[in-house]
Amino acid sequence: MAALAALGAPPVPEIFATMEEGPIPGEINPGEAWLESHGRSLGHFVDGTWLKAAGRTSLECQEATTGRTVATVPAGDSSDVAVAVAAAKAAAEAWAGLGGPQRGQRLTRLAATLAGDRRGTMGALLALAGGRPLCRTLGADLDLGLRLLQVPAAGAQLGPPGLEGWTPLGVVAVVLGGPCSLPALLWKLGPLLAMGNTALVLSPPAAAPPLLLLGELSGEGAALPPGVLNVLAGPPGLCRALHTHPEVTSVTFLGAPQEELEALVWGSPCRGPRLGGPRGGRVVVIVLDSADLDSAAAAIAATAAAPLALFPWGGCVVLAQDAVVAALERRLWARLGGLRLGDPTDPKTEVGPLPPGTRPPEGVVQEAREEGAQVFQAPLPPLPEGGCRFYPPTLISGVAPTSRCLREPAPGPLLVLLSVRGPTEAVALASALPQTAAAAVWAQDITVALDTADRLPQGLVWLNALDLLDPSGGCAGGAADTDLDEALREFGCPPWEQPSKVDELLSPLVTVDDPGDPELAQAVAAARGAAPGWGRLPRASRARVLRGASAAPAGGRGAPEDGDNGDTAGGLQRALLRWAARVERAGGAVQALVAAGLPGGVLTVLPGNSRGSGSRLARHHPDGLWLCGGDADCDWASAASVPRVWGVPAGLLGAPGQDPPPGAERELELRCTRPHCLWLPGGAP
Repeated sequence: MAALAALGAPPVPEIFATMEEGPIPGEINPGEAWLESHGRSLGHFVDGTWLKAAGRTSLECQEATTGRTVATVPAGDSSDVAVAVAAAKAAAEAWAGLGGPQRGQRLTRLAATLAGDRRGTMGALLALAGGRPLCRTLGADLDLGLRLLQVPAAGAQLGPPGLEGWTPLGVVAVVLGGPCSLPALLWKLGPLLAMGNTALVLSPPAAAPPLLLLGELSGEGAALPPGVLNVLAGPPGLCRALHTHPEVTSVTFLGAPQEELEALVWGSPCRGPRLGGPRGGRVVVIVLDSADLDSAAAAIAATAAAPLALFPWGGCVVLAQDAVVAALERRLWARLGGLRLGDPTDPKTEVGPLPPGTRPPEGVVQEAREEGAQVFQAPLPPLPEGGCRFYPPTLISGVAPTSRCLREPAPGPLLVLLSVRGPTEAVALASALPQTAAAAVWAQDITVALDTADRLPQGLVWLNALDLLDPSGGCAGGAADTDLDEALREFGCPPWEQPSKVDELLSPLVTVDDPGDPELAQAVAAARGAAPGWGRLPRASRARVLRGASAAPAGGRGAPEDGDNGDTAGGLQRALLRWAARVERAGGAVQALVAAGLPGGVLTVLPGNSRGSGSRLARHHPDGLWLCGGDADCDWASAASVPRVWGVPAGLLGAPGQDPPPGAERELELRCTRPHCLWLPGGAP
């Protein structure tokens, strides 16, 4: 004890009384040390080396907490994009030619490098630039990011089933337009690289340092060949320079709000390039009367303090049953009031500043006050000098279901609490909330909990937990890349699809506004109303309808029309029987399906020309949009708001009278369904 006192350390009883963490060894921030090693003047990372064009304007990389400039990067322009695209194109053939096993080994090597001595540097840079607390960036976030690299690497080594004959797309661009965590980026880069593509990452200056470190690490230990991973930093409109590079066959946007995305995209679903939009949203938590309120409050407050890594926009809506809402509210006040705000590079910090580029949710909170809602805000502690980006942990309760705080997600440590009468009302409200990515059910009555979870529309549902994420069991909230199979398919070209020609410029289509189509609006409304009931029918009932419909074409009524090969009825019958066996929906003879018991609104056929129909349908914001042929094609700016858009390849269904090519029906099955993943506290999906 005397020796410890002589060294200036607190006595052992005081350590156990305060339970405070010790200082970082040496008091050296590894992120700052890495920036110093580069003279705080970074470049682009292209073709395995640093690219610093002479005479280029510099952009500042600012610390998320105080706005202090920690480094500078050159302002990327169209010439830098051209160099990076050329490097990625040159490396694409050799990288694809390595084969899945060798690519998997290289990605495993990259994950090992990231988990080694540079782990602390990456965590510190993420906290410094993004504002997420170090306890998350160095812990759960990085662990999840490593898994999101390792699982696609294992898939590439073993050869993912169902992807025989698939080829890489080529050069894929990943554009960061707003807050984006490292796991969200790696969940794109892992499958992208595993499928044999090369990557070009465009980053804003604020997020550039950790991504440039990732590029540097990709070259250490011969993890990735030069040109496979390229990172450019530049202004927000830098991605427009990709328009003139048709060799970029796919573009994925991360972190960009929907309204900004529509102004950045180009091309079309049928002509290319492929487009991947931002995923994520709010988390809905349902707390029933049998729930353990203490554990529920602790998990909800922790999620408010640091949103889950794959849902960077954050936001949490809590639907609590009437019998427990008051007790839960008191516990949330206590938990939110005890959160530690401060410097995100401090290991003790639980709540960091708002992400760069986001505005405080003051307008949403003020409007809730004016509507009569009760607003609790924890007092702000003394903050670092210049720390104006902090927002106090906030709980809004007593709001109307139509309140703005329920309609619009807001960044920051903000919770909205709403009382419900029971599980049925909770499911109805959770289904109506916009921009929700996942849900959680808190209840000790396992029967009620499982029934409630099964009725929720969110693709990712937790039971008595809020932090279970893994690519082997679902991790993106029911989006198109929820599991590994779909994530790999996003970046592969099937044998029935013809890739875009490299010399074909993919300019945007011209969309003509129309005054509106009442019949189309009525058909979309009918389909939206019929979808829940048809989807919840037992599988045997849906299969019975399709098998009954297959009997009508078998009768052979009517003569073949001009141009018919005489096997249309037989082909339709075989298709209906196949999809009845798969217990999935399939297009076909409308009268036969209705006569067989198909509910009204499930299938609607409208007469008229299909030209421009894609744009008109997209304006009604369906859950999915399939575009069959050039006449129905529309520009990506019109279709960007639709969660699932697919330009159906002409060779998918095969020649008339023939069965579809191998793997085509599996592709259709994945395109017309959404995974529903339920995580249990034991850790298994």
